[in-house]
Amino acid sequence: MNEDWSAGYVVEMGYTYGVYPELNPVRSAFPLALKGLRAPKIETACELGFGQGCSAAVHAATQADIEWWGCDFAPAHALFARDLVSASGAKAHFFDDAFDEFAARPDLPDFDFVALHGVWSWVNDAARDKIVAFLRRRLKPGGLAYISYNTQPGWAVAGPLRHLMKRHAETLGAPGLGPAVNLDAALSTMQRFFAEDPLYSRLNTNVIDRLEALLKQDRAYMVHEYMNRDWHPMWFADVEARLSAAKLSFATSAFMPEQVEALNVAPGMAAFLSTLPDPSLRETFRDFAVNAQFRRDYWLRGLSPLAPADQRRALRDQRVVLAKPVALPLDKARGSFAEVALEGPLYDAILETLGDAQPRPIGELEAVAPEGTSFLQLTTALALLISQGVVALAQGAETAARGAGTARALNLELARRAAEATDLSFLASPVTGGAIPAQRFHQLFWLARERSGGGPADWAAFAAQTLAAQGQALVAGGGALAPDAAKAALEAQAIAFADTVLPVWRGLGVA
Repeated sequence: MNEDWSAGYVVEMGYTYGVYPELNPVRSAFPLALKGLRAPKIETACELGFGQGCSAAVHAATQADIEWWGCDFAPAHALFARDLVSASGAKAHFFDDAFDEFAARPDLPDFDFVALHGVWSWVNDAARDKIVAFLRRRLKPGGLAYISYNTQPGWAVAGPLRHLMKRHAETLGAPGLGPAVNLDAALSTMQRFFAEDPLYSRLNTNVIDRLEALLKQDRAYMVHEYMNRDWHPMWFADVEARLSAAKLSFATSAFMPEQVEALNVAPGMAAFLSTLPDPSLRETFRDFAVNAQFRRDYWLRGLSPLAPADQRRALRDQRVVLAKPVALPLDKARGSFAEVALEGPLYDAILETLGDAQPRPIGELEAVAPEGTSFLQLTTALALLISQGVVALAQGAETAARGAGTARALNLELARRAAEATDLSFLASPVTGGAIPAQRFHQLFWLARERSGGGPADWAAFAAQTLAAQGQALVAGGGALAPDAAKAALEAQAIAFADTVLPVWRGLGVA
């Protein structure tokens, strides 16, 4: 590894091709309004350390009113992100700069929104200082920052496991074999060690479960999460102290389940937390209450409280849309304390109204809610539905229309790549301004429809031809299906796609 430019960060293996909803600024207005805070109008946005750039490329392609910038100092990541943006035809500015180099660009604008996903935990103090300096210099007054990071006390058990993995790789690993092979060797040694029942695991009984969970995780993710030279879970108060130098104040969690307190703490705990007058101390105690391991937070450069009437107006004007086919009963929403069944007259009314897959303002849902439903009950139900991916927040109709062309061009590229790999399991929605989950076969059916029209039988034939060209086959019961059985299975999937998924995708501006 050339540490002159990598600064101890793993660059031998590319990052995963994930998309993360909290990085989408379109989603920010709703949780901010729930907390009674004014959301900024976002015209310029930036993602620092964007990994493969999947989220950034989707946002650039779908958010026609926002100028997107970003950097990731791994050249392969920046190249991949640029390729996606080039395919979409969107205008975006992605570079392989370090944070200070990026901040010094003479053409760089000031930003209304800056996002960092996980980066804060994987860099050293000098790099964190550069991030703070960037925010201080480039985030506008009233601007919004999204920062996610590993936190305590949730890493009190797993942190020592990471130390064992890293030390094993440093002392017994062979650089030429690559980080994934060295990680597997470390995990194998740790399995043998804990099989001997050390005192540590007897006193920390959860450690074996955590090790078992680690063994099941994606290796590319684990390499980037655990094997960097620098890895620092931080207390909320320490992050807050650093960000205060950029004039940032904590606003609210960006993680939608955190907006419903009953999911995460018992009523008595909620009452206790409400007695703590200092917001920072309250967040610290709350992290202990939920054993927080990962925080996803919004920070504002200047908190601007909304008057009650303005808060209700902002929430009523927020548009929402059905995000996936509804199969009843819905899965329960689960938090760190409780689970909530998403059923009853209020949920029925919401889902029936959104059932035509057309975006609607929350004010319209208020009008059809059962008699006696409070506005708080309505917004809480929506927060739970959003947390489950059933409903999504939507941008304005005119903005969505302006992003439709570049979103479609990006989707054609994503679906084309899906013919060859399974890494890019999403498509871009101009209605939500973000990514939607998309199974590989659904991407292939969509691609066949966009290219040649036809019906489910034609889409299934295209998928079969794609699999054959890749030397792949449908598998069931541990064995490959015979050609006739595979054809029938693909046609059944294509019919189900046409009947259930495609109508929702139309509402999302994808089809």
